[in-house]
Formats: sequence, structure tokens, C-alpha cells
Amino acid sequence: MDVPTKQEHHVVRSGEGTNVGAIGLGIFTRLTGADTKGAYSLFEYVVPPGLGGPPTHVHSREDELFICVQGKVTVELDGTAHVLGQGDSLLMPRGVPHVFYNPFDEETRIVAVVSPPGLENYYRELSELPPGPRDMSLVAPIMTRYGLSLQK
Repeated sequence: MDVPTKQEHHVVRSGEGTNVGAIGLGIFTRLTGADTKGAYSLFEYVVPPGLGGPPTHVHSREDELFICVQGKVTVELDGTAHVLGQGDSLLMPRGVPHVFYNPFDEETRIVAVVSPPGLENYYRELSELPPGPRDMSLVAPIMTRYGLSLQK
């Protein structure tokens, strides 16, 4: 009879995690799919004031849960704008177009639970692109590999 393996526990302190910042965001990978035995990934996004965020996009594989832990952020989900303040959360199901941005005067921090995991690999590849303005001819094939697509 197989004995279930014990789940490792993790304490991840504020400011810890691997920074795979891309597209103007601080993106901290706090837990990966390997850490959670394939259940989810956990990220912290640091969104500077006035940042436009990623273009409107769709995830074909993941659901995302955003929890605003500092500041405010605007999330457009399927064409409806939602302003999240500290403590607010929003579920963004896979297959639904969305975008987020910070039009406010203070830094925003978002904890994102992404299920199933794997988005950490997408962010890592984005962070390995050459610095400078977004070159969508380089970003697009990475998006395709991870089941993301841009919306017009």
C-alpha cells in the first residue's frame, strides 16, 4: 500500500520569492506548482502608479484569483471595469478577456492564485526577453506556448 507523502509547508515572507518582473510589473513567484504538488501557483504583482498593465488577453488554461492587498487596481473583465481596493478579490475564469492597470497615484500590490499552475514558466520566459519596450513579435510566441492570446 502506498503511503501518501507529507505536504511540505512553506513560509514565504514579504519581499521573498523570485522576481520575474516583466512588462513593467514586479512579479514575484511566491509558490510554484512544484511547491503545491500541482494544485496552484501563487504570485505577488507590484503595479507602479500609472502603469497600463498587460494588453487585454485570455488564458485558455488557468483561472486567476486576484486579491488586492495594497492600493487600488482597475480590472476589466469581459468588458466590465471593476476597481479593487485593499482586501477586495475578483475571480477571473479561464476563457474570459481581461486586463488590469493602475491609474491611481499609489503603488498597488496584488496576490494572485493561479490554477492550475504553470504561469510561473510563462513569466520566467518573458523576463528573459531583452530589456526595452515591449516587442510583441517576441512576446506573441511565448503567449501561444502557454495558451494565452491577445484580444482586440
